[in-house]
Amino acid sequence: MAEIELGDMKVSGGKLLIVIPLLGTILGGMWAGFELYQRLLDAEEAIISYVSPDFSHYDESLAVLQTQVAELEKSINKLESDTEESMDEFKEDVRGAESLARSTDETVAETQRELRDDVYAMEEKLNERMRQIDEDLRDMRSDLEEKIELILDNPLNDVE
Repeated sequence: MAEIELGDMKVSGGKLLIVIPLLGTILGGMWAGFELYQRLLDAEEAIISYVSPDFSHYDESLAVLQTQVAELEKSINKLESDTEESMDEFKEDVRGAESLARSTDETVAETQRELRDDVYAMEEKLNERMRQIDEDLRDMRSDLEEKIELILDNPLNDVE
């Protein structure tokens, strides 16, 4: 087997198979540690040199939006109160119309009753007059028949 001589030390092939990966691992770990340290230094520098962006235009936009929302809320509240007032007035108008309709119905019903009573009274008067006229006509007819019989029975009347 192969042997390597380092000073007074002799390293054989089997030991080399253990030492070489061990040296590679140690060197790799050191390289990773240095790389990590460098990245931490870069991150620290980036954090120190960080300047926050200017969000003032967002703040202004938010303030404008809040103002607009407040104005919209006022408008909606005013519209709501106006609508409630209009609804109250409308309800009052409807109540007035209903009251007027009821009183009109009552007046019409009363007028119909009075008219019907007047028509019945006129009908009774007319019937009474018709009866009176019929009675008068019968009386006149009786009188007329009596007179005609008297005239016909009169001996001076020579009608043959």
